Amino acid sequence: MYTEGIILECIKQIKDNRTIYGIYHILAGKKSIQSVHDARLFRLEKYYGIYQTMTRESFISIITTMQKNNLIKMDKDYYQITDTGEAVLKEYRASNLVTYLNGIRFTGRDITFIERLYLLVQTYSNIKANNNAFIPIIDRPEITSWVRTFYQQKRHIDITETLYKELYQLLTYVSDLEAEFFINRFTGYKYIGRSMDQLANEYQLTRDNASILLIGIIHRLLHVIGDESSTFEILTDVASVTTNNQKFITNTANQTYQLLRDGYHIQQIADKRNLKLNTIYDHIVEIALYDRDMEIESFVKEEDQSEILAAIQKARSYKLKAIKDHCHDSISYFQIRLVLARLKELLPGDDMHD
Repeated sequence: MYTEGIILECIKQIKDNRTIYGIYHILAGKKSIQSVHDARLFRLEKYYGIYQTMTRESFISIITTMQKNNLIKMDKDYYQITDTGEAVLKEYRASNLVTYLNGIRFTGRDITFIERLYLLVQTYSNIKANNNAFIPIIDRPEITSWVRTFYQQKRHIDITETLYKELYQLLTYVSDLEAEFFINRFTGYKYIGRSMDQLANEYQLTRDNASILLIGIIHRLLHVIGDESSTFEILTDVASVTTNNQKFITNTANQTYQLLRDGYHIQQIADKRNLKLNTIYDHIVEIALYDRDMEIESFVKEEDQSEILAAIQKARSYKLKAIKDHCHDSISYFQIRLVLARLKELLPGDDMHD
């Protein structure tokens, strides 16, 4: 129900503005300007990157099954939601998961947090039982290194009771069933946590739905930890991430950003970096998506912004060509993309998603 509900929500928001694969790229968290842009443009930020392990083949299989079960139907080159699909969507919208998910905020952090926590619990459980010869359930170097450093820093302190109390309190922020589902993944001394397949079978879910439910619970817990950091001292450490000065998806966009801040013009940046002008345009759109303080007036005059906004409403579409057809020839695709990147601020009353 979760996977189908999320895809139905995405179809409802995107309509015929993107193919079905645009939805796949959002859910899988494709690191591209287009995918992040689409997540924001179609108000699907909460779903960005929530299922990074989903393959294109498994996504196609889900779509095929949804069509077979009459949740969606093909209309020309795009999918529409059937009455049966609307009922499933209504059921999904009534679930806790809708309020839990926040992919645009937590993607990447969620996996780091849960893998640290899995290994931390396993490590302290075994050490408490005087068993130092256990096989770590997580073997990613960045995770094992973090846990090793954490343990070394606190080796003179027994944190097991504190960690237990924090986890117990944290899990009061989700339902009993969700807390049980979450805890069943943990491995400890002489105890092996459930695999995703075992969890799915035990809770009568598909593996896709089990995976998304787990991510949703993790997002909910990360949100609580962020709001109550003084209450969850150890878990705040586990959830912490090292950030750098790079704000954007790509390092190359970050380099363009620095040159813009230094006062270089677009053509100067292209020449200096030996890149095509269109590549610099891509970087600026990416910067506009991530840096809300960036002013786009130097690239799109206010009167041109107004014309583009009017064209969007007239075209009833977010497709670049459809918008361009309602604009004067002097307005470029680059300028349209910039306005789309800031649409939520420029056109807060936009009702095209309703």
